Amino acid sequence: MNVNIVSTVENKLLGRKEVTAEISFDGTTPKRAELKSGVCTKVAGNPDNSALRRVSSKFGKKLVSVLLHVYPTKESMMATEPVYVKVREGFMAKPEKKKKKAATAAKKK
Repeated sequence: MNVNIVSTVENKLLGRKEVTAEISFDGTTPKRAELKSGVCTKVAGNPDNSALRRVSSKFGKKLVSVLLHVYPTKESMMATEPVYVKVREGFMAKPEKKKKKAATAAKKK
């Protein structure tokens, strides 16, 4: 797996680095955790304090483009990233949906 950093933007307002990288690989497409750890080692970031926001690949090419947000602390990441990203990255459990049947049954009576 070969990691090439395309751009690094320092977002001072949100206190994070936004890293865009291209990763070339052999064989099957690497898992999200492998992609995140590969980019984090290249930019000296901690995988526990980063969120992989976008992974896009082209059909027939062994190349993946990724967008990674690297934070200085886990608390700042948990405060900034949306819930669906934290669930996808495994930092929190999926919230349960409220049941609508009980609410509609109460309205009918």
